[in-house]
Amino acid sequence: MFRTILVSYDGSDHSKNALATAANVARKYGAVLHLSHTPQVDTPMVVVGPFVSHVEVPPTPEQIAEAGQKVTQEAEDNLKSSGGSFAAIHIGDTSPAVDTLAVADEIEADLIVMGRRGIGSVRALAFGSVSQAVAHRSKCACLTVV
Repeated sequence: MFRTILVSYDGSDHSKNALATAANVARKYGAVLHLSHTPQVDTPMVVVGPFVSHVEVPPTPEQIAEAGQKVTQEAEDNLKSSGGSFAAIHIGDTSPAVDTLAVADEIEADLIVMGRRGIGSVRALAFGSVSQAVAHRSKCACLTVV
């Protein structure tokens, strides 16, 4: 039924549950498991001037890479502790939804597993969640995990 499974992971509790679910489904069907992660680094603000204005300081490429490495290592460690492994880890550089969909197409995923809410829950209230965007535009089955 499922041969290639993609799990979208951001380190949130829901994505940790999605990883565990994806690993179980992969074991059940003998599927290969891929991980998709798009690093999201908080943008620090610096207060300047007498009128309390601020300037956003964008993260450096090194900070983004470090954040991505930390999250993907955590996912890899969690999966290894249950006896599993990833066929590949895909690090995105646009938005989580766009990256997840691109990887799913590239690997011809049969199933995308993702958490219902991620680390961007507040942003999702205004713009919609990653899981909504992926489920709406995906060409394969999607499983959203709480």
